[in-house]
Amino acid sequence: MDDSVTTIGLGRAFPDLAGSHAALWSGGALTYPADPNASAGDGTQVYRTAVGRITATPPSGCEGAAGTLIVSTRVRLHGPGAGQWQDGSLMLYRGTTQIAEDQATRFAPVGHVETLSVSAPITAADLASGNLYVALYLETFHIASKSWTADQFSITAQLNGCAVQFLRTFVIDCNTGTVLCHSDTTLDGRPYTPTGQVGQCSTPDDSSL
Repeated sequence: MDDSVTTIGLGRAFPDLAGSHAALWSGGALTYPADPNASAGDGTQVYRTAVGRITATPPSGCEGAAGTLIVSTRVRLHGPGAGQWQDGSLMLYRGTTQIAEDQATRFAPVGHVETLSVSAPITAADLASGNLYVALYLETFHIASKSWTADQFSITAQLNGCAVQFLRTFVIDCNTGTVLCHSDTTLDGRPYTPTGQVGQCSTPDDSSL
């Protein structure tokens, strides 16, 4: 994740949350300070917004895979004012197109805590493109000022259809040719547990046998 300077077109009421948002993306806490009035927004309300760009290189063998992107974060309302009609939202974007959203509880009382979570289908190409964005906006002024803390941010990409290479070693009875057992390891010798269907990468060369 990195901070994004790309606007996703939320409008005047959603100004950027000043400063770096890296603390949130790395799993730490990010404070949304209360705005004293609505002058930073549309004159009625202000929703400070942190936008991050998802950057990831899919593992080798996963280039054509597809799966699900899951993002979550916890938010806490400190006040002094209570929430109003639209208190905040966690969103996923592909470019400027919203693909998922989880809205915070409306009219949340001071001290309210909840975890927002979104998920959306993606491809390995989406991850590699750098065209996926996470946006978290929280209401910092509407009728009254209010501050928030966001933390426990997590992001997971679950890809299916990856072609992962590993070594399978067989123990064979020399008299009967029966396979007695097998073990699986990564190419550098570490234990490996395969998932999904297992296939052979290529026909072994037995010409020297």
